[in-house]
Amino acid sequence: MKSSLTIILLLVLTSSSFGQKSTFLHPNFEQLSKHHTTIAIVPFEVDIELDHPLSELKRRQLAEEESLAIQRELSYSLMQQQNQWGIQIQAFNQTRSLMKSSGIDYRSSLITDSKKLAEILGVDAVIRGSASLNVLISEGINEQFSWIDLTILSPDFGRITLKLVDGISEKLLWRYEKVMDRTTGKNTRELIEKMMKQASRNFPYSK
Repeated sequence: MKSSLTIILLLVLTSSSFGQKSTFLHPNFEQLSKHHTTIAIVPFEVDIELDHPLSELKRRQLAEEESLAIQRELSYSLMQQQNQWGIQIQAFNQTRSLMKSSGIDYRSSLITDSKKLAEILGVDAVIRGSASLNVLISEGINEQFSWIDLTILSPDFGRITLKLVDGISEKLLWRYEKVMDRTTGKNTRELIEKMMKQASRNFPYSK
């Protein structure tokens, strides 16, 4: 019985280690990006499903707040590493200011094509994406969980997808997807920092 339980645990742990993240790189990335000098991070489309009912107005408000937190922390994280990639990351406040002056808010940014956003922001490519959440990561994740929760139940609280899109051709150049759980980070900053440490290993830009 004990050996059977051990085998089950190993299978669960092994299966949970796969499918947690996936990456795509355009086969012609070098050609499509050879003139890139600056990229910007734009708002993420966030879908929230909490364990208690929300009005549509409240759901939209929370989605915008979570999107803002992801955009801000991702911008800061990438800026700290930009020297090793040979490109510039547009400052978060500059991106927000340029979008606002062009009349683009959170909702309209989600339906504005990448070429238009790149033109408005004066960049060569944009990073946009999506996140599905069943907790509010900007408020922090409860760190109190048991060993069984961590290793067997593997409590996912969402999935995040990053997409690097060329500002001229609008081709998807790079995509990174990751399932988020309590081992990923307890808040937005920690989540983004840990995720980008992993993603940076195959981030397509290099000097």
